[in-house]
Amino acid sequence: MTPLSSDTAPPLLAALTAWSERQAMDWGLALISQGIPAVIDREEVPAKQCGGAPEIASERTSEDSIEGDVGHPPNPPYPGSSPQGVRRDRWRLRVEPDALDRARAVVLEYRRENRRFAWHRTAIAARPLSWNPTAVPWVLVLCAIHALLPMALRSAGWVEASSVRQQGQWWRLFTATWLHADEAHLASNVGTAFFTMGFAMGRYGPGTTLCLSLLAGAAANIPGVLLRDPTARALGASGVLMAALGLLVGHAVVWWRVSRHASKPVWISLGAGVFLFLSLGVNPVSDVLAHAGGFVGGILLGALAAWFRWGRFEKLWALAYAVLALGPWLCAWVVRGH
Repeated sequence: MTPLSSDTAPPLLAALTAWSERQAMDWGLALISQGIPAVIDREEVPAKQCGGAPEIASERTSEDSIEGDVGHPPNPPYPGSSPQGVRRDRWRLRVEPDALDRARAVVLEYRRENRRFAWHRTAIAARPLSWNPTAVPWVLVLCAIHALLPMALRSAGWVEASSVRQQGQWWRLFTATWLHADEAHLASNVGTAFFTMGFAMGRYGPGTTLCLSLLAGAAANIPGVLLRDPTARALGASGVLMAALGLLVGHAVVWWRVSRHASKPVWISLGAGVFLFLSLGVNPVSDVLAHAGGFVGGILLGALAAWFRWGRFEKLWALAYAVLALGPWLCAWVVRGH
């Protein structure tokens, strides 16, 4: 299996098109193991031709795609394209024309058996960073809860270390993320929410962002429950907002890890994320422990979501968020009623 330039490749050979060198090498080894000789060459792809799944095609005809999706997603446009409009290299495995059908079958079988393998993770979903207006109704709900929620439910919702540790009222970890001490506390979080939640929703989708942020924000309350005085109380959406910021940083970390073309945009994203955390989350009068926990948890969940493309399950994440948002309040209402 020998790499060739586009100029030296035999013009009459059929071609199996891949979007990464790793994928081409894996396919080539699979072909050689089945006794099908293959050579690899490389060509640059103009930005206007980006997108679409890897194909198996013959250069004598128009490039017909592989029949049947076998689990690999389409390759999204890569960030960090060169100024000349070239996204990246495209790799071709060239085989004899009479071996094309057999090669197609071998590669399809290889992809079915390795659909969860890592060659395609260089195609981490990279939507252009955009602000999602779904952050607006979420902020309005925060404001409505602060204005309308009865004090009885508020007292059953904030994090109280003794209630969580001694009475097992775990739902307080979730309900406290909807509460605020006063209007100034609410206003500071609303301003942050428009930025962090809006852009995180634009990156991952509203359902995925809200669910992961709530999980990280609730988990961020656990260290305070375990380490602080039993009478200590905590409330606020700051942990969730720091988690949303962490989601953006986590995506940038994975993007930087897998893409050779994204160094400058990624360092900008990383630097901006850390700067915002230091500016917004490290405040002596606030719950720095919850802020740090939410930020770190958001980075971890964001990296996992980007690596495994959890955004594909947006509707399921939205359903999970509805359960995690309403279920704990139902528990608080039932317990308070007794």
